[in-house]
Amino acid sequence: MTVSGIASMTAAFERVPLRLKVRRVVQRAILQGTLAPGGDVNEAALATKLGVSRTPLREALLGLEAEGYLESAAGRGFSVAPLTAREVEEIYPVLWTLEGLALRAAGPPKAATMKRLGEINRELELAARSSQKALTLDRKWHDLLLSGCRNRLLLQTIGLLKDLGERYELAYRSPRSSIGRSWRRSGKGISIAP
Repeated sequence: MTVSGIASMTAAFERVPLRLKVRRVVQRAILQGTLAPGGDVNEAALATKLGVSRTPLREALLGLEAEGYLESAAGRGFSVAPLTAREVEEIYPVLWTLEGLALRAAGPPKAATMKRLGEINRELELAARSSQKALTLDRKWHDLLLSGCRNRLLLQTIGLLKDLGERYELAYRSPRSSIGRSWRRSGKGISIAP
């Protein structure tokens, strides 16, 4: 194989900008509670820990702020957005509505899709004790159900809302989360169905 042949093969590799890689890592830290709700983000320390300069980190933080994961104040920098009952009350009705729209646009699932949905559902029943695995399987199930929808913007919006909701679902399920313990004691919980 010639060098040009190899070069054309490598063009198929996905090149993800560093800011997006950093965004994924920081988002995961927020979802897992490593960066706690209401806590400040020390940019210099985080850049050092991630082994990146502050420029891609700042770009990632600005993106996460625009999506609702972070807040910023002049002269104070970034902090992780607190978890609030109001946000839950805003996220889920919009999510249900958009998922219904995507489901209608997708049309009836094919037999193979229905079979795979059943398999994922059985896996989900077995994973009920593992919050992260259950959420991953739930997401996989819903993504497959809506896979026939060709409206990319609709699916991206649903994905963003699901990501925001994941913060609450993980906090609710976590035995270490004071917020989750408080919600469970109140009996209100987080409903993931209309």
